[in-house]
Amino acid sequence: MDREYRRTVLFKGRVKSRLGALAAASMMALMPLNAAHADEADAPAMPTEQGIVGGNGVGCVTDDSVPGTVSSPRPQLTARVHGRTDVSQSPNLRADFTVDGRNSDGSWTQVADMQVPSTGFVGDDTVVTTTLMTSLAADTVYRMRAATWAYGDEQTQYTVSTPTAFCYFTVDPTGPLAPKVIYGGPYSECTSTDCTAQGGAGVPGTFTFAPAEGDSPVVGYRYKFRTDDAWTYVSGSTATITFTPPFRTFEELRVAAQDVLGRYGADTATSFMVA
Repeated sequence: MDREYRRTVLFKGRVKSRLGALAAASMMALMPLNAAHADEADAPAMPTEQGIVGGNGVGCVTDDSVPGTVSSPRPQLTARVHGRTDVSQSPNLRADFTVDGRNSDGSWTQVADMQVPSTGFVGDDTVVTTTLMTSLAADTVYRMRAATWAYGDEQTQYTVSTPTAFCYFTVDPTGPLAPKVIYGGPYSECTSTDCTAQGGAGVPGTFTFAPAEGDSPVVGYRYKFRTDDAWTYVSGSTATITFTPPFRTFEELRVAAQDVLGRYGADTATSFMVA
């Protein structure tokens, strides 16, 4: 955990005693957990599946030189939180989302920090999604990440997981909308209730990209599968590509439309299982 994040955790963790004057030992028991506690074996696990909701999936661009794009100044952030490895402990979990904006000198300033849920808790392996309360500006590179906060039974002390990797993005409300992705088989899009494996390693599948309803003009798309090293560009208002999965795996696809000004819009994130 980096030093800046630890300082933030310590600042948030100050606990107000409800019992008035207590003995020194009692006060120590109620004091915020220090950085060492977050590294102990009983700390919660790092969140997974963190990112920004787009289409039916979640996008997270970890390369700040090619950030993703979102159309809304208040994007939806999401992550799956995980409790302690000791399953005998009853988890009282929250996701803590932080968003930083990049300054002209390359430094970063925190612009938003949200605990979700703000009241109450969720259990282990729960997906938490929230709409950012702070409106973000266009033409600024942002980064977001998440951490799991696990509260004790008394709900005053907590431990904090290692934060996730950063997801980098910009906001462009006038750019193209997140495009449609149409599966042509043999693969099918994973949903919240079904992710049946189809096809197989070495079995090609087709995917068609089309503009979102009412979005025009679109002149092309950039797309990237999870197993790709770089983005690929395809031209056309509507375009169909063929992809041959190299492995039996859970595959992800991100697609962004390009307009006549050369701008890429919000990503559509989708996923499928390769048999």
